[in-house]
Amino acid sequence: MKIQALTACLGIALFLPACKKPAEVTVDEERPLTMRDEKVTLDATSNARFGDPGAAAGPFVAGQVPQGWLEAPTNQFRLLNYRFGAGGEVAVGLSSGGLTDNINRWLGQFGQEPINDGAVAQLEKGTIFGIEGVWVEAQGDYAPGMGQSQKSAQALYGFIAQEAGRVITVKMTGPSEEVAAQKEALKVFVAALQRRE
Repeated sequence: MKIQALTACLGIALFLPACKKPAEVTVDEERPLTMRDEKVTLDATSNARFGDPGAAAGPFVAGQVPQGWLEAPTNQFRLLNYRFGAGGEVAVGLSSGGLTDNINRWLGQFGQEPINDGAVAQLEKGTIFGIEGVWVEAQGDYAPGMGQSQKSAQALYGFIAQEAGRVITVKMTGPSEEVAAQKEALKVFVAALQRRE
């Protein structure tokens, strides 16, 4: 009987503090908003849905995205990023350095010999935002770097232009047949690309 009474007393003693009104809590810290604080938009793009809501918008806007291209997440190197087919990619970016250096970096990823300024001048010309640039092509085994393994039977078709010490790049890579089939689409994409105002 004593054990039951003692158990009852202990239960009451433990229960009573829980019945007290808790002390008032004051929040004196702030945290930055995250995408979890944003209202979900069901028809948003991947970038809008999963991108950093506080990040500044990139300097480019796609004027016309070819049919079959899917928007992919962006990063500091890929200001606009798309995928197509079984392994094709298109990335728009800004680089430092010279036109020839960037072209040779691309060619080097395909194991091709570097070219000089005279050979660059002979490449097919094009324009982006009224700036003259050149189209670059390569085929073969592709070593993209950044820890990615080498891929065989790949191709590159891309556009590079230089403006005020910056190099604007639009680089398409992927299986050779897929890249060949998307060349004209890439030209339309580059022609419609716009600067963000």
